[in-house]
Amino acid sequence: MKNKGTAIVTLSAGVVIALVALALAFDLGGIASLVPTAGKAVWGFAGCAVALIVCGVAAFAHRTTPQELVEQSDERNQAIGNLAARRAFTLFSVLVPIVALVLFVLDQASLVAVLALVGIEVVTFVVYLAAIARLQKTM
Repeated sequence: MKNKGTAIVTLSAGVVIALVALALAFDLGGIASLVPTAGKAVWGFAGCAVALIVCGVAAFAHRTTPQELVEQSDERNQAIGNLAARRAFTLFSVLVPIVALVLFVLDQASLVAVLALVGIEVVTFVVYLAAIARLQKTM
């Protein structure tokens, strides 16, 4: 299966986040004092962990059929997928800074949260440029 790596990463992230939720819930090593509202953090981490674990298990459980393998290697379907991914990334690149600014102006996000979102945006864009450069070398 082509997506085993994605499933492993998703499951691993889910397990790590579940462990963080448990550590916060039982205040292991005083970790709950690191967050302003430990109860809220526990539910947030637990919800994220459940979502990641469900997605990872679903990715592992899915068995690719021979017809899906043919469709995945079809150049037209690959071009459609690449175009959709590029448009989604462009939308993401525009919306994240705008949402961060609006949340900051409405006093719903701290400066640190806005800077974290901007940092994620920058890292994502650098990875995008690196992927383009790598693909241009190999093609």
